[in-house]
Amino acid sequence: MKLRNTAVLETIFTMMGHFAQGNAPAKKFWSGIEVAPFKDNADAAICITADFELSWGWRAGGQETLEFKGKSARRNVPLILALLDEYSIPITWATVGHLFLESCTRSSSGLAHANMPRPLSDGSWTGDWYSDDPCSNVRKDPLWYGPDLIQQIMECSTSHEIGTHSFSHINFSARYSSPDVVRRELESCVDAMQPFGLRPKSLVFPRNRSEYSYLPLLANAGIVAVRHRDRDGGIRLSHPERTPAGVYKIYESMNLRDARHYDYLQKAKVFIQKAMQRHAVYSLWFHPSDPTEVFDTHFRGILRYIDSERKAGRLWVATMGDLAAYCEAREQLQLSPERIGNTLTLTFRSSLDTSRYGTPELSLLIPASYEPRSVWLELIDGERKPVDVGFVSGNGSPRLIVNVPTTAKTLQLTL
Repeated sequence: MKLRNTAVLETIFTMMGHFAQGNAPAKKFWSGIEVAPFKDNADAAICITADFELSWGWRAGGQETLEFKGKSARRNVPLILALLDEYSIPITWATVGHLFLESCTRSSSGLAHANMPRPLSDGSWTGDWYSDDPCSNVRKDPLWYGPDLIQQIMECSTSHEIGTHSFSHINFSARYSSPDVVRRELESCVDAMQPFGLRPKSLVFPRNRSEYSYLPLLANAGIVAVRHRDRDGGIRLSHPERTPAGVYKIYESMNLRDARHYDYLQKAKVFIQKAMQRHAVYSLWFHPSDPTEVFDTHFRGILRYIDSERKAGRLWVATMGDLAAYCEAREQLQLSPERIGNTLTLTFRSSLDTSRYGTPELSLLIPASYEPRSVWLELIDGERKPVDVGFVSGNGSPRLIVNVPTTAKTLQLTL
């Protein structure tokens, strides 16, 4: 019998240090006007990531393991995509770059990817780093190539993010890598993804070896978000944390698995409720090669719960790239309010690097006792258009909520 009591579970996880205080969102106020910590003024954000690697991530376990894991992932990916479509939940697929290839061949010297620098061994493998690469094609060796699965992800009705998990699943630790290894891994991912019209903005460190010796290299490659495992304080719920390079750390909360002594869905609910109390991110991750029954039971239940809380307006479901873009746009925004009679004009200035982060919308909270007669938005290109607004009643007084793109120049409300 599994423990399901919410209060008892919360006490246990608190005693285990799972709810150590993480990064809190900075306040962004101008004359009572606030930029919400998350889009649509959600209490918390949900970020789900899949470490998508087929056989590449399992070479240390031997031939039997890597084949089993690769086959399991190939079998599960369509099932996972159908589940995500059922609940319209986008996730980030952190994908090993080699999976984008249709085929590859050995050089005249007999080496696979002879132009790639090799990492140092961390003890989990011997011989040449690419010795397991079959150097064939997706039809002959579908456990090492995955363009067909990537195409399935791209064709889903739910718009997923496809990020990177390095090109060949290297250990990013400075002890085993080098600037040249990391640079070429990222460049190769960019090259492999280009035929699909993709470029990686998010990175999941292989084997969760969070390593920040190479932050400038990540930023230069266009990476804006990484999944972070806190190995010191056990922080599992945090608002995204900005690094000096503008790369945001998204703290992992839980990995998808079966639990012997407690109900796993109940644990997820406890974590999500705690995230809502803190304006934090609940970050769930998994391997597509995990047992199918875990997706049929626990994952389905978690998605159903997330969907219900999202419909209630309490959760924002976002990809890693979405989260980083919103946080950076919020960070770089400057707002100047001016009131003349019944008219409030907000003038926006932003130093957001849109080439890296895109042009996300920000959710503004504006004190108001009643609905405005008109709301007009002027963009930096001169276009002027009406805008819809809503009401939120938290924090003791009613406020308007309006989503404003980062291409906005001014917002004018007539009350």
